[in-house]
Amino acid sequence: MSQPWHKSDPNLLDKIRMEVRADYLNLHFYPKSDRVIVRGTFPIIDSGEELDRYSIDIVLLADYPDAVPRVWETGGKIPCDADRHINKDGGETCLFIPDERWRVYPPGTTFLEFLNGPVRDFFLGQSIFRRTGEWPFGQRSHSTDGIKEYYGELLATDDLTVILGYLECLSRPALKGHWPCPCNSGKRIRDCHRDQINDLRTKIPSKVAEKSWRSVRSDAKKRR
Repeated sequence: MSQPWHKSDPNLLDKIRMEVRADYLNLHFYPKSDRVIVRGTFPIIDSGEELDRYSIDIVLLADYPDAVPRVWETGGKIPCDADRHINKDGGETCLFIPDERWRVYPPGTTFLEFLNGPVRDFFLGQSIFRRTGEWPFGQRSHSTDGIKEYYGELLATDDLTVILGYLECLSRPALKGHWPCPCNSGKRIRDCHRDQINDLRTKIPSKVAEKSWRSVRSDAKKRR
């Protein structure tokens, strides 16, 4: 078994620590045997004003950066409620669904970019919601409903059969051009949305798509 990233490349850990220290003095790194824990307070600055400060833990697993860092709000400032995108078991945040990682946390994203992007957006949204009762960036539902909303936006449709068709194509090991196109046009994929589907297959891993396909299909069966 290969070593955890911070042991196989200690220079990378030092580089990340230095980059983060310049912007976040109160975040500290604690290397463990199989992970690195980043712990401290995370300020939310908007238009030059500090709106809030959250106590957080971020875990960089052994296979970082392939694995998305996991983030917990540890100060009890946000209710452990799915509607607030906080896992009820321990306060882990839901920054985004795995299917949209390609857009939110694409390969090559630095840890500092992760902090300044999805982490900041998540906690900024929480702060504004607490003050106004409204989500500044809109709100996606949790669980299966959130998956359906995401693919509905991505494919510009609310037709569940189309969403399921695309998910099935994305979950398959290979795409066959003679299959019926999931858009329900009646054409074959090679004569219709082949390029679009192939592009999505480069962005959304088949295992992620398969898990979403099973979840959406199961939910659809329950609602019949």
